Amino acid sequence: MRPAWNVLAIFVLGAAAGASAAVATASSPDPGIHQQALLEARSVLPASTFRAGSPETGAFFTSTNRSDTRLNGITAPDSGPVFSSQPVQGFSAAVPAGDGEWWVLADNGYGTRDNSADWQLALYRMDLGLGTTGLPQVLQTIVLSDPHGYVSWRTVCDPTVGTDLPPFTFNVLPATKPAACGTDPGARLLTGFDFDPESIQVAKDGTFWIGDEFGPFLLHADRQGRLLEAPIGAPGMKSPQNPTLQVQAGEQPTIAQSRGFESLAINPSRTMLYPMAEGALASDDPQDLRILTFDLGTHQYTGDYRRLRLEMPGGKVNLTSLRLQDGSLAYPNATAPTGVGGQSAPELTAVNGRQFLALERDGAGDGVPAPRFKKVFLLDMPPLHHTGDYVEKSLLVDLMAVPDPAKVGGDGDFFRFPFNTIEAVHVVSPNEVLVTNDNNFPFSNARARSRIDTRTAPVLAPDDNEFILVKLGQQLLVDQRILAP
Repeated sequence: MRPAWNVLAIFVLGAAAGASAAVATASSPDPGIHQQALLEARSVLPASTFRAGSPETGAFFTSTNRSDTRLNGITAPDSGPVFSSQPVQGFSAAVPAGDGEWWVLADNGYGTRDNSADWQLALYRMDLGLGTTGLPQVLQTIVLSDPHGYVSWRTVCDPTVGTDLPPFTFNVLPATKPAACGTDPGARLLTGFDFDPESIQVAKDGTFWIGDEFGPFLLHADRQGRLLEAPIGAPGMKSPQNPTLQVQAGEQPTIAQSRGFESLAINPSRTMLYPMAEGALASDDPQDLRILTFDLGTHQYTGDYRRLRLEMPGGKVNLTSLRLQDGSLAYPNATAPTGVGGQSAPELTAVNGRQFLALERDGAGDGVPAPRFKKVFLLDMPPLHHTGDYVEKSLLVDLMAVPDPAKVGGDGDFFRFPFNTIEAVHVVSPNEVLVTNDNNFPFSNARARSRIDTRTAPVLAPDDNEFILVKLGQQLLVDQRILAP
C-alpha cells in the first residue's frame, strides 16, 4: 500500500513588521479570519546558559569544532575544556510534567560520540515561560546514571568493566576519566559518548522511557535518572555506534550513524511506545521510516510496524565511510548507498490513540544554502494488524512561514523557524502545539544566518534555545491523557 497524501490548502492575511522580544505573545488574534496556523507565543533561553556548579566540558572538541565555536563569536582555546561548566542546550524532546511545567531532554551534547565524552546526559524540568514576561526557567536537573551496572559494555565513567566497544575510529574511550564523571565512581554517570538520548516519555508509574540514537536503544530510568534495566535494542536495527555490533565477525550496521530513535511516542493509556528511527533501514527505500511498537506490559517489541513516507529521500548507512582504529576499511567490499538525501523526521508524538504529530525537516540551516523544508504533519495510523502500511499525512504547520500578524516573533509577517535541528513538537491543547529547536551550542547559527542577505559574515552568533506556541487553524481530537504525566 502506498502512502495517502492529504495536504490542506491554506491561506492567510498579512500585517506590518515589528520588533522582537525574549518572550512575546499574540494579544488577540482573530481565528475567524485565519485558516492557517498563527504564532501565538515565543520564549527564548539564551545560548550562553550554563548549569551552575557543573563540571567543565568541551575538552574533546576537534580543531574544526573549535573553529566553528570561534566563528560564532565564542572564545575557544586550542586545547583543553572550552567551557567551565555544562551548557543548558541540545533540547531534543519536550513532554508535559504537570502544573504547566515540562520535561525537556538534552541530547548527547556536541553531536558526535568522540567529542562528547565530558558531557553529562541531562533531563530538565522547566517552566518554558510562554505567555509570561520572564525567560524559561530550569527548575530541576536530573543526570542519567547506571549505578546498578545494567550497561554491559565499557563506558566513560567505568572504562575497565564490560565488553570492548567495536574497533571503529570513533569508539576510543578517553585515557582518563573527565570531570563529568564526578567523584563517586559507584554513581557510573552517563555521558554523551555512551548514549545519545533524543526522545522521552513518562510511563504510568512515573518512570522515564528514553529513545537513544546510538544503539538505537530504549532506556528505562527512574525519577532520579538511574537506569532500571539493561538498554533494550531494536530487532534488526543497529547503527555503527551500537556497542554490541560484531564488526570482526562481519556483522553490518543496518541504519546510519545518529539515525536511531530520534522519536518516541506513547499512547494515551501509556501502555505502548512507538519508537521511530530517524533514518531508513539499509533494506528500505531512503524515503521510508519505520514506526515500531513496544509493549510496556511485556517489555517487548510486538513485531508490528507502520511506515512514514518522507517528502524527500533521507539518509542510509554508508559502510564505505567506516574505518577501524588501525586505519583500514571496516567493510572493504561495500558500496555506497544511492538515492539518499538530507530529509529526516525528528519527532513523533501522540494526539490520541490513532493520530500523531510528526516533524519533518531538510538538513539545511547552518550553512550558506538556505533551509526550505521544516514542517509539522498530522498523521493518521492504520490499524496495528496492517503491519507495513503507510500512515496518512496532513500538513499542519509550515515552520518556515508561520503567519505572525501580531508580530510575536519579530521576524516580519511570517515567522521563520530556520534551524537545522528542530526536534520537539507536542500538543498543548486542541488547537495549540509547542515546537522547540535543538540549538547545538556552540556550533549552530541558523537564526543569525536567516537575518543576513548573503547568509555569511565574519562573525555569526550561536543559536538560542527557542520555544514557540503555534495556534492551529483546525481543532485536533486531543485525548487529555496525553497532557497528563
